[in-house]
Amino acid sequence: MASQEPREVAGLGRPETPAEKHDRVTKARAERRARQTTRNLVWSLLTSLGIVALLIIVVVRPDNTLVESVDYHSVAAEISDELPGTAVVPQLSEQWSANRAGISQEPGALVTWSLGLLGPESSYVFLDQGFSADASWVALRTDRAPSTGDISFGYDGYPSVVWEEYDRRESDPESNNAYVVMVVWDDSTIIVGGTSQRAVSDVANEVSYQLRRDDS
Repeated sequence: MASQEPREVAGLGRPETPAEKHDRVTKARAERRARQTTRNLVWSLLTSLGIVALLIIVVVRPDNTLVESVDYHSVAAEISDELPGTAVVPQLSEQWSANRAGISQEPGALVTWSLGLLGPESSYVFLDQGFSADASWVALRTDRAPSTGDISFGYDGYPSVVWEEYDRRESDPESNNAYVVMVVWDDSTIIVGGTSQRAVSDVANEVSYQLRRDDS
């Protein structure tokens, strides 16, 4: 059988030499490795970007459902015997939840009943009820700011309740007690505060309604 003649290579017009073939094969292999490396880098970059996007969704923009909700009605019932009076327990809509509820011993009050409430539009409202509370207990929650006047809360059908207002939204808008209202009722002092006047007003309206209803 006759041996196969070396094939001519386009551009040379003659068969390639062993050295030229070796160079061609080596170059082709190098180009394939370079393309494979580029593809691997692109896939690695896309994977990394996907992980970063997931972290942004989960960490930077947390879902409120990840916050453990506290049944503050049940907590109030459990600690009722430990209070010298009746705890204020606002009956709020399903748009509201609590992330904390309990009692504590603090300077300026015999005992304090506290709630942390999460409301619409990512609002946060605290409710503190101090039994036999004095001025120092109030000052701690208002940053010793002067009262900005009186404001009434309540629902139609019951007389409104007049609260003292501490409005510091212009001077300290990011504070958790930028807007605070306070009322002394029987043996306790009730303070409702937060960053949103609307959210604080919603809670204060409900508290006022309960105070008048229970007093009637």
